[in-house]
Amino acid sequence: MNSTLTLEKVAESRPPRGNGPPSRTRSHYERILALLRERGPNGVLSSELYDQPHLFGRSPRNRVSELRKDGHLIQTIPAGASVIRYVLTHENPSPTLRRPPQIHRARKSSGAWEPQSIVPTKSWAEWDRERNQPKPEAEWSLTP
Repeated sequence: MNSTLTLEKVAESRPPRGNGPPSRTRSHYERILALLRERGPNGVLSSELYDQPHLFGRSPRNRVSELRKDGHLIQTIPAGASVIRYVLTHENPSPTLRRPPQIHRARKSSGAWEPQSIVPTKSWAEWDRERNQPKPEAEWSLTP
């Protein structure tokens, strides 16, 4: 078998992939967010979420990760050997905006990074405007 490897052959051999989580997980996401809001500073135990897959899905940690990507601040607190507590500390007013504020860091004299305060470098409205700007066309091609 003597064939040359091309980008087209590689592209054809890749399995199809979805874009993001399945649509059925949206209800799990919304239920977890509602429960976090309801519980407030008491939070929600991971065991509670995993014990009810019909409400929160089989992978509630993935929904918590999506909430974080949407800009919600969720604290993770150890609550046992294999249990954690999720606490919603700040809710993003524009959850469709997925880019979080940048963290400013200062360089120590040793050269290591030391986290400082979290200060948004841009407002949410500025992030939203940038996100909706048209993207320039790519200047390269996959064909050889």
